[in-house]
Amino acid sequence: MKSGLLVALAGATAAVTSVAAAHVRRETIKGDGYLSIPVDEIKPDLSHLSTRDAIDVIIVNRQYYYSLGIDIGTPSQKITVLLDTGSSELWVNPDCSTAPSASQARACSSAGQYIPRNSRTPPIGPFDSRKLNYGDSSQPDTLTSAEIAYYTDTISFSGSGKITNQTFGVVTKSTGISTGILGLAPDLKSGYSAGKPYSLVINSLQEQGVINSRVFALDLRHAGSDSGALIFGGLDKGKYIGRLEQVPMSTGARGEPRLAVTLSSVGMISPKGDAKTYNLADADKNVMLDSGTTLSRLHASLANQILGDLKATSAEGGYWVADCALRTPPLTNGGSDAYITFQFGRKTIRIPLSDFILDMGPKSGQCYVGLVITTDQQILGDSVLRAGYFVFDWDNQAIHIAQAANCGRDAIVAIGKGKDAVPSSAVGLCDGPSGYSDDDPTVSQLPKVSTTEVMNPATTAILRGPGAGNGQTFSISFTMPSYGTVKSSATASSAAATSAATQETTKTLTPSSQTTSPHDTSQDPASTSTAGSNDSHSGAVSWRTESRDLCLVLGSAMTLAALLWNV
Repeated sequence: MKSGLLVALAGATAAVTSVAAAHVRRETIKGDGYLSIPVDEIKPDLSHLSTRDAIDVIIVNRQYYYSLGIDIGTPSQKITVLLDTGSSELWVNPDCSTAPSASQARACSSAGQYIPRNSRTPPIGPFDSRKLNYGDSSQPDTLTSAEIAYYTDTISFSGSGKITNQTFGVVTKSTGISTGILGLAPDLKSGYSAGKPYSLVINSLQEQGVINSRVFALDLRHAGSDSGALIFGGLDKGKYIGRLEQVPMSTGARGEPRLAVTLSSVGMISPKGDAKTYNLADADKNVMLDSGTTLSRLHASLANQILGDLKATSAEGGYWVADCALRTPPLTNGGSDAYITFQFGRKTIRIPLSDFILDMGPKSGQCYVGLVITTDQQILGDSVLRAGYFVFDWDNQAIHIAQAANCGRDAIVAIGKGKDAVPSSAVGLCDGPSGYSDDDPTVSQLPKVSTTEVMNPATTAILRGPGAGNGQTFSISFTMPSYGTVKSSATASSAAATSAATQETTKTLTPSSQTTSPHDTSQDPASTSTAGSNDSHSGAVSWRTESRDLCLVLGSAMTLAALLWNV
């Protein structure tokens, strides 16, 4: 959710939809240098609503969002707040009487209220005040506001990660907002300054030693999951695939500090695996990553290309309707899920249409695209963010991105300090296409050469692995001619191809690790994909040889390696 003091920008707030949903709290994990906080997806029951009523509930009435629990004061007063990477303030106690619906008013009350006089800390306040505006100026029905007075008190997350003397807002007047907000974006005026306009929550966590540096990781999970996690000061290798791609933070469309990035490309992968890349104008490359916005918001020049391929039709209120069958594409006859793709640097994030297209409930018979057109700041909202794993590094003004997944276990790593605080060695433990060719155990790791048929010099390969115990290992060395043709969606120069073909290739095999090739500095194949090509986001390339010798040698060597490995 984006906020502004002078101009209301794009975003949407939300309301807790049930007492049970508001107070389901899972364990917060406090580690050495990090704090992992459960994040719950709050979504309404739409079964009794018509199509139009359903989209109003989700978007206009804002009953669909990600929440977490905080504790304020002594003894702790438990409050549920919206998790928002589009604004900077922490504030509580919205005016429930102005909630957009009766159900939201009830849910607003169930989310908890902070009563300063009930805290023995003691709190300080009220002092100073501020008006916060939220919404998309190009869509008036999203505009809301909150007037707050400032207090300071002790804040923790389910009893962990306590910070003292934390400044936050308590609402004195609000319109159309049904839950408090924890903003994690920089201040629109002061940016990333540590103490301005005051110490924001992430600043206080670092200053008071809860975390090492001002970094947080966000895992929202896909639409079929009910929960994710927010990790201050760390990341979870068990929740993404492959390497994290580092990209610099960008400012917003008006030059203001934002958690924004520059898009490299946008495309679509059909159920048959055909990849298409859309035209991306310079004016359409800047996007803000906003967990407080349900739908993504793009300029017409980019959005219309996506909507056209989805055969979406316009609906009342600026929304777009699509065939619900797109959410469950056929998997037979070699088909696969269909995806919208967003590329950041050399990392391509694939958003399944089951996430990107919203089901409005069993009575509607129609689905809405998770995308609307804006003339304001472009936003990638929850309809996109669910598919990615994002690490926001305030100190270095960088964002690290990977394809989200769930390996079924936690592998949290604390992040230290300094320029390279987010470790490049933190490779995700989950299997699957990572969107970055170097991460995938496919032939994309082999040298990329031109499609010109060449007779390459001989290549020596060595396979090593564990032997029959007692610390023994085996080693197989063989030399083979490399004559053949390589067909790749990305072509290197002939000089680079010759150099790559003559170098020695060494693989170390262990039962619990996967060898990857060195960091590839060539262009990602995904960025050059066109309609009708194969799914290049797995990084795969096809190989054709004039002789079977190479295949026979490789097959024999791998068979022998497997036999020795299992001795």
